[in-house]
Amino acid sequence: MNLWPVKYILILICFALTVSGCAGLKNKGTEDAKASDFIIPLNVSEVLKHPETEVVKYFQNRREDFDTLGSYLLENERVFQTRPVILQQDYSIEKIQDPDIQQFAQTLFQEGIVKRISSLNDDPSKSIDFLFDTEDHLYQQGITYLSLPEMAKGDPSKFSYVNDYKNLGGGWYYYVFHYDKLKNEDEFRNLAWAKISEEERSILTTPKEKAIVILESGKNVGYWIDNRKLDVVVSVQFDTEMNGLLGPIKMFFDPVTKDMIGGNLRF
Repeated sequence: MNLWPVKYILILICFALTVSGCAGLKNKGTEDAKASDFIIPLNVSEVLKHPETEVVKYFQNRREDFDTLGSYLLENERVFQTRPVILQQDYSIEKIQDPDIQQFAQTLFQEGIVKRISSLNDDPSKSIDFLFDTEDHLYQQGITYLSLPEMAKGDPSKFSYVNDYKNLGGGWYYYVFHYDKLKNEDEFRNLAWAKISEEERSILTTPKEKAIVILESGKNVGYWIDNRKLDVVVSVQFDTEMNGLLGPIKMFFDPVTKDMIGGNLRF
């Protein structure tokens, strides 16, 4: 019996299956992509200047004073005439009318541990934030009070922006928020930069290399350029001098094809 035709057919079948498999991998659409395909997790403990144990111990040793200052800010929002209330060294501390509380706030800044204090009272939603450290577009670390437990969940639509809370009891939390890196994130910065006009570049406050690149849900896209609807998108954000009025410049890209697929409206 001549087996060559059979062998030839088997070889063709194997070849077809191989090509089909490779094509399937090559043409894997963004609709099949998962967030984990694009994220490079950051080991945040390697970049923090203050270990978690140090920050928590600092707070626990002064917990009663933190409570008193926080309550004062929430109850006297009108005195500061801003929402949220913001305190920094040499900024608005003099508006605190209780001498002991004012002294404690000054001490926090003088010791160089706390960088900023803020509060917002939208009863029943209330928050107090003591920012211990931050590095732009990398992480924020501090102690916060949240009146509602659900406020400690972060934004699940930002896949590469991690909100990590540790419950300290009584509504107080230690937190670290950080950005994971994305694969090819500089390429997305370059793509976005190329689409910004010279006029727009003149009002940017974010240099190209510092643009925020985030992997997030397609539900966050303000408007779509075409009819595609993706579950996972890459956003590139540049802050401008007009952020307060118009918001930042933000573009969205297909994480697989790297095509620009949308943006956010600026009014």
